[in-house]
Amino acid sequence: MTDITKQFTYALADEIYSQTLGDAANTGTLTYTGPAKKFAIVDATTNKLTTASITEEQFETYNDTNTESYAVEINCDSDTLVCSLLEKDDFDIDSLPTSTEIVANSDPFITYDPVLPENTYEVSEIQYDRSNQSFVQPFPLKAPPTDWQLLLSLRSNMLNAADRTASDDLPTALLNKVIAHKQYLRDFPVTFGANWDVIIGTAGTGYVVGDRMLISDPVFKNGQSAPDILVTVSAVASGTGAITAVTKTTGTAYAYHEEAGTYNDVFYTGTPTGTGATFNLTKIKTVKAFKITPKDNPLA
Repeated sequence: MTDITKQFTYALADEIYSQTLGDAANTGTLTYTGPAKKFAIVDATTNKLTTASITEEQFETYNDTNTESYAVEINCDSDTLVCSLLEKDDFDIDSLPTSTEIVANSDPFITYDPVLPENTYEVSEIQYDRSNQSFVQPFPLKAPPTDWQLLLSLRSNMLNAADRTASDDLPTALLNKVIAHKQYLRDFPVTFGANWDVIIGTAGTGYVVGDRMLISDPVFKNGQSAPDILVTVSAVASGTGAITAVTKTTGTAYAYHEEAGTYNDVFYTGTPTGTGATFNLTKIKTVKAFKITPKDNPLA
Protein backbone atom coordinates (compact mmCIF):
# COMPACT_ATOMS: atom_id res chain seq x y z
CA MET A 1 0.00 0.00 0.00
CA THR A 2 1.28 3.45 -0.86
CA ASP A 3 1.82 6.18 1.71
CA ILE A 4 0.70 9.77 1.41
CA THR A 5 1.79 13.02 2.96
CA LYS A 6 -1.13 15.32 3.67
CA GLN A 7 -1.36 18.55 5.64
CA PHE A 8 -4.69 18.89 7.43
CA THR A 9 -6.37 21.35 9.76
CA TYR A 10 -8.67 20.44 12.62
CA ALA A 11 -10.73 22.30 15.20
CA LEU A 12 -9.28 22.60 18.71
CA ALA A 13 -11.02 22.75 22.06
CA ASP A 14 -10.86 26.17 23.68
CA GLU A 15 -8.57 24.54 26.29
CA ILE A 16 -7.16 21.04 26.35
CA TYR A 17 -9.76 18.54 27.64
CA SER A 18 -12.34 21.31 28.14
CA GLN A 19 -14.82 19.47 25.86
CA THR A 20 -15.93 22.77 24.39
CA LEU A 21 -14.80 24.02 20.98
CA GLY A 22 -13.03 27.31 20.64
CA ASP A 23 -13.92 29.84 17.97
CA ALA A 24 -13.57 29.02 14.29
CA ALA A 25 -10.04 30.44 14.21
CA ASN A 26 -8.87 28.08 16.96
CA THR A 27 -7.39 25.31 14.83
CA GLY A 28 -4.36 23.10 14.62
CA THR A 29 -2.47 22.12 11.49
CA LEU A 30 -0.35 18.99 11.19
CA THR A 31 1.17 16.88 8.46
CA TYR A 32 0.02 13.28 8.21
CA THR A 33 2.45 10.76 6.73
CA GLY A 34 1.05 7.27 6.52
CA PRO A 35 -1.01 4.80 4.51
CA ALA A 36 -3.34 6.16 1.85
CA LYS A 37 -6.05 3.90 3.23
CA LYS A 38 -6.80 2.44 6.63
CA PHE A 39 -9.29 -0.19 7.65
CA ALA A 40 -11.05 0.41 10.95
CA ILE A 41 -13.25 -1.83 13.08
CA VAL A 42 -16.63 -0.41 14.11
CA ASP A 43 -18.93 -1.78 16.81
CA ALA A 44 -22.07 -3.07 15.08
CA THR A 45 -24.36 -2.07 17.97
CA THR A 46 -23.14 1.47 18.64
CA ASN A 47 -21.55 2.20 15.25
CA LYS A 48 -18.62 3.65 17.18
CA LEU A 49 -14.98 3.14 16.32
CA THR A 50 -13.29 0.47 18.42
CA THR A 51 -9.81 2.01 17.78
CA ALA A 52 -8.74 -1.34 16.27
CA SER A 53 -7.61 -1.54 12.67
CA ILE A 54 -6.81 -4.39 10.29
CA THR A 55 -4.88 -4.95 7.09
CA GLU A 56 -6.32 -4.63 3.61
CA GLU A 57 -6.11 -8.39 3.21
CA GLN A 58 -8.10 -8.97 6.40
CA PHE A 59 -10.63 -6.36 5.27
CA GLU A 60 -11.55 -8.37 2.17
CA THR A 61 -13.31 -11.06 4.22
CA TYR A 62 -13.89 -9.40 7.62
CA ASN A 63 -17.52 -8.44 7.05
CA ASP A 64 -18.35 -11.92 5.79
CA THR A 65 -17.40 -13.60 9.04
CA ASN A 66 -18.18 -11.06 11.81
CA THR A 67 -21.53 -9.93 13.17
CA GLU A 68 -20.66 -8.00 16.34
CA SER A 69 -18.46 -5.57 14.45
CA TYR A 70 -17.75 -4.52 10.90
CA ALA A 71 -14.83 -3.04 9.01
CA VAL A 72 -14.79 0.18 6.99
CA GLU A 73 -12.27 1.48 4.49
CA ILE A 74 -11.04 5.00 5.21
CA ASN A 75 -9.61 7.25 2.54
CA CYS A 76 -6.82 9.03 4.38
CA ASP A 77 -6.65 11.77 1.78
CA SER A 78 -10.21 12.90 2.53
CA ASP A 79 -10.60 11.60 6.13
CA THR A 80 -7.11 12.51 7.25
CA LEU A 81 -8.14 13.42 10.78
CA VAL A 82 -9.75 10.01 11.36
CA CYS A 83 -6.69 8.24 10.00
CA SER A 84 -4.47 10.27 12.31
CA LEU A 85 -6.55 9.16 15.30
CA LEU A 86 -6.28 5.46 14.54
CA GLU A 87 -2.51 5.33 14.97
CA LYS A 88 -0.23 7.61 16.92
CA ASP A 89 2.91 7.29 14.79
CA ASP A 90 1.76 9.29 11.78
CA PHE A 91 3.44 12.51 12.95
CA ASP A 92 7.02 13.51 13.59
CA ILE A 93 6.36 14.19 17.27
CA ASP A 94 9.95 15.21 18.00
CA SER A 95 9.72 18.08 15.53
CA LEU A 96 6.60 19.60 17.09
CA PRO A 97 6.92 22.58 19.46
CA THR A 98 5.64 22.27 23.00
CA SER A 99 3.82 24.56 25.37
CA THR A 100 4.81 24.58 29.04
CA GLU A 101 2.56 25.73 31.89
CA ILE A 102 4.18 26.19 35.29
CA VAL A 103 2.10 24.50 37.98
CA ALA A 104 3.10 25.50 41.50
CA ASN A 105 4.05 22.55 43.74
CA SER A 106 3.97 20.16 40.79
CA ASP A 107 5.87 19.30 37.64
CA PRO A 108 5.27 21.62 34.67
CA PHE A 109 2.32 20.68 32.48
CA ILE A 110 3.65 20.19 28.96
CA THR A 111 1.57 19.79 25.82
CA TYR A 112 2.32 19.77 22.13
CA ASP A 113 1.51 22.91 20.18
CA PRO A 114 -0.91 22.44 18.57
CA VAL A 115 -2.65 19.98 20.88
CA LEU A 116 -2.59 16.61 19.14
CA PRO A 117 -5.79 15.13 17.66
CA GLU A 118 -5.64 12.24 20.15
CA ASN A 119 -5.81 14.79 22.99
CA THR A 120 -8.62 16.69 21.29
CA TYR A 121 -11.06 14.01 20.14
CA GLU A 122 -12.45 10.88 21.81
CA VAL A 123 -11.77 8.35 19.07
CA SER A 124 -13.81 5.56 20.69
CA GLU A 125 -16.90 7.82 20.63
CA ILE A 126 -16.72 8.67 16.93
CA GLN A 127 -19.71 7.19 15.10
CA TYR A 128 -19.94 5.86 11.57
CA ASP A 129 -23.06 6.40 9.49
CA ARG A 130 -23.41 3.19 7.50
CA SER A 131 -26.13 4.50 5.22
CA ASN A 132 -24.08 7.53 4.16
CA GLN A 133 -20.73 5.75 4.51
CA SER A 134 -19.28 8.66 6.44
CA PHE A 135 -18.34 9.62 9.97
CA VAL A 136 -20.80 11.66 12.02
CA GLN A 137 -19.69 15.25 12.57
CA PRO A 138 -18.74 16.99 14.78
CA PHE A 139 -16.45 14.49 16.48
CA PRO A 140 -16.84 14.09 20.27
CA LEU A 141 -14.21 15.97 22.22
CA LYS A 142 -11.73 14.29 24.53
CA ALA A 143 -12.60 14.02 28.23
CA PRO A 144 -9.92 14.75 30.83
CA PRO A 145 -7.82 11.68 31.67
CA THR A 146 -8.50 12.22 35.37
CA ASP A 147 -10.63 14.41 37.63
CA TRP A 148 -10.53 15.65 41.21
CA GLN A 149 -12.54 12.75 42.58
CA LEU A 150 -9.98 10.29 41.22
CA LEU A 151 -7.05 12.48 42.22
CA LEU A 152 -8.26 12.80 45.82
CA SER A 153 -8.70 9.03 45.96
CA LEU A 154 -5.12 8.61 44.75
CA ARG A 155 -3.94 11.13 47.32
CA SER A 156 -5.69 9.16 50.11
CA ASN A 157 -4.02 5.95 48.98
CA MET A 158 -0.65 7.69 48.86
CA LEU A 159 -1.19 9.07 52.36
CA ASN A 160 -2.07 5.62 53.70
CA ALA A 161 1.06 4.22 52.11
CA ALA A 162 3.16 7.03 53.61
CA ASP A 163 1.70 6.30 57.05
CA ARG A 164 2.88 2.70 56.74
CA THR A 165 6.41 3.73 55.76
CA ALA A 166 6.94 6.39 58.44
CA SER A 167 8.79 4.09 60.81
CA ASP A 168 11.00 5.29 63.63
CA ASP A 169 13.53 2.73 62.40
CA LEU A 170 14.30 4.93 59.41
CA PRO A 171 17.38 7.17 59.47
CA THR A 172 16.42 10.56 60.86
CA ALA A 173 16.99 12.44 57.61
CA LEU A 174 14.86 10.01 55.62
CA LEU A 175 12.15 9.89 58.28
CA ASN A 176 11.92 13.68 58.17
CA LYS A 177 11.46 13.51 54.39
CA VAL A 178 8.62 11.01 54.81
CA ILE A 179 6.99 13.20 57.46
CA ALA A 180 7.26 16.21 55.14
CA HIS A 181 5.75 14.16 52.33
CA LYS A 182 2.80 13.21 54.55
CA GLN A 183 2.21 16.89 55.32
CA TYR A 184 2.37 17.67 51.61
CA LEU A 185 -0.35 15.08 51.00
CA ARG A 186 -2.51 16.39 53.86
CA ASP A 187 -2.25 19.91 52.44
CA PHE A 188 -2.73 18.68 48.86
CA PRO A 189 -6.45 19.58 48.42
CA VAL A 190 -5.93 23.11 49.74
CA THR A 191 -2.60 23.59 47.93
CA PHE A 192 -4.25 23.01 44.55
CA GLY A 193 -7.55 24.76 45.28
CA ALA A 194 -9.76 21.69 45.54
CA ASN A 195 -10.73 22.43 49.16
CA TRP A 196 -11.44 25.43 51.33
CA ASP A 197 -8.84 26.44 53.88
CA VAL A 198 -10.45 27.35 57.21
CA ILE A 199 -8.67 30.26 58.87
CA ILE A 200 -9.25 31.36 62.44
CA GLY A 201 -10.32 35.00 62.18
CA THR A 202 -10.91 35.69 65.88
CA ALA A 203 -9.75 33.14 68.43
CA GLY A 204 -12.48 33.84 71.01
CA THR A 205 -12.33 32.62 74.61
CA GLY A 206 -13.50 29.71 76.72
CA TYR A 207 -13.25 26.98 74.07
CA VAL A 208 -12.13 23.41 74.76
CA VAL A 209 -10.67 20.78 72.48
CA GLY A 210 -13.51 18.92 70.77
CA ASP A 211 -15.88 21.88 70.44
CA ARG A 212 -17.59 21.68 67.07
CA MET A 213 -19.10 24.31 64.79
CA LEU A 214 -20.90 23.75 61.49
CA ILE A 215 -20.18 26.37 58.84
CA SER A 216 -23.38 26.60 56.80
CA ASP A 217 -23.15 30.12 55.38
CA PRO A 218 -24.60 30.10 51.83
CA VAL A 219 -22.15 32.82 50.79
CA PHE A 220 -19.38 30.31 49.97
CA LYS A 221 -21.65 27.81 48.19
CA ASN A 222 -21.81 29.75 44.96
CA GLY A 223 -25.59 29.36 44.74
CA GLN A 224 -25.37 25.57 44.72
CA SER A 225 -26.29 22.76 47.08
CA ALA A 226 -22.86 22.30 48.63
CA PRO A 227 -22.13 20.51 51.92
CA ASP A 228 -21.59 22.39 55.15
CA ILE A 229 -18.13 22.34 56.72
CA LEU A 230 -17.72 20.85 60.20
CA VAL A 231 -14.97 22.55 62.18
CA THR A 232 -13.58 20.91 65.33
CA VAL A 233 -11.35 22.66 67.84
CA SER A 234 -8.07 20.74 68.09
CA ALA A 235 -6.02 23.09 70.28
CA VAL A 236 -6.65 26.04 72.62
CA ALA A 237 -4.53 28.50 74.57
CA SER A 238 -4.01 27.55 78.19
CA GLY A 239 -5.93 29.76 80.58
CA THR A 240 -7.99 31.67 78.01
CA GLY A 241 -9.46 28.90 75.87
CA ALA A 242 -8.68 30.90 72.74
CA ILE A 243 -8.72 28.65 69.68
CA THR A 244 -5.26 28.04 68.25
CA ALA A 245 -5.99 25.21 65.82
CA VAL A 246 -8.94 23.47 64.20
CA THR A 247 -9.57 20.51 61.95
CA LYS A 248 -12.31 20.25 59.36
CA THR A 249 -14.32 17.60 57.60
CA THR A 250 -15.40 17.88 53.96
CA GLY A 251 -14.54 21.35 52.69
CA THR A 252 -14.27 20.21 49.07
CA ALA A 253 -14.94 23.06 46.65
CA TYR A 254 -13.77 21.88 43.23
CA ALA A 255 -17.26 20.85 42.09
CA TYR A 256 -18.96 24.20 42.70
CA HIS A 257 -16.38 26.93 43.30
CA GLU A 258 -13.52 26.68 40.80
CA GLU A 259 -12.47 30.31 41.09
CA ALA A 260 -10.41 31.71 43.92
CA GLY A 261 -12.40 33.15 46.80
CA THR A 262 -12.25 34.49 50.35
CA TYR A 263 -15.23 34.80 52.70
CA ASN A 264 -14.68 36.36 56.11
CA ASP A 265 -16.64 35.80 59.31
CA VAL A 266 -18.77 33.04 57.82
CA PHE A 267 -21.95 32.02 59.63
CA TYR A 268 -21.87 28.84 61.69
CA THR A 269 -24.06 26.97 64.15
CA GLY A 270 -23.25 24.84 67.15
CA THR A 271 -23.14 24.82 70.95
CA PRO A 272 -19.46 25.21 71.81
CA THR A 273 -18.35 26.04 75.34
CA GLY A 274 -16.62 29.24 74.24
CA THR A 275 -17.68 32.44 72.53
CA GLY A 276 -16.41 35.02 70.10
CA ALA A 277 -14.62 32.87 67.54
CA THR A 278 -14.89 33.77 63.86
CA PHE A 279 -13.74 31.84 60.82
CA ASN A 280 -12.73 32.78 57.31
CA LEU A 281 -12.79 30.54 54.24
CA THR A 282 -10.27 30.97 51.47
CA LYS A 283 -9.05 29.09 48.42
CA ILE A 284 -6.98 29.58 45.30
CA LYS A 285 -8.37 28.87 41.83
CA THR A 286 -8.76 25.13 41.43
CA VAL A 287 -5.97 23.64 39.35
CA LYS A 288 -7.19 21.18 36.73
CA ALA A 289 -6.62 17.68 38.09
CA PHE A 290 -4.93 16.44 34.91
CA LYS A 291 -2.29 19.17 35.19
CA ILE A 292 -1.04 17.91 38.56
CA THR A 293 1.68 15.32 39.10
CA PRO A 294 1.70 14.31 42.80
CA LYS A 295 5.14 14.05 44.34
CA ASP A 296 6.44 10.56 44.99
CA ASN A 297 7.07 9.11 48.43
CA PRO A 298 10.78 9.58 49.28
CA LEU A 299 10.94 5.80 49.79
CA ALA A 300 9.47 4.99 46.37
